[in-house]
Amino acid sequence: MMKIIGLFRKEGFTGEYETFQRVSGTDREFFVVMSNEQGIKALFKASLMLNAVEFQYVLDDKHTFVTEEADAS
Repeated sequence: MMKIIGLFRKEGFTGEYETFQRVSGTDREFFVVMSNEQGIKALFKASLMLNAVEFQYVLDDKHTFVTEEADAS
């Protein structure tokens, strides 16, 4: 986790780290939800392979981040 946080700080991102989730099929890429002082949350993709952080989208009513598997029943 410290390497991921280091990537964000290197890129100048500030805020609270809400969740970390591995990208399926790799152990070097993660989806990270961050929030700022106003409580706005955004999804980012952090790649330890590329040493890069990519903004994905702002989380709102239309965009949510699911951390649990949906119930199939």
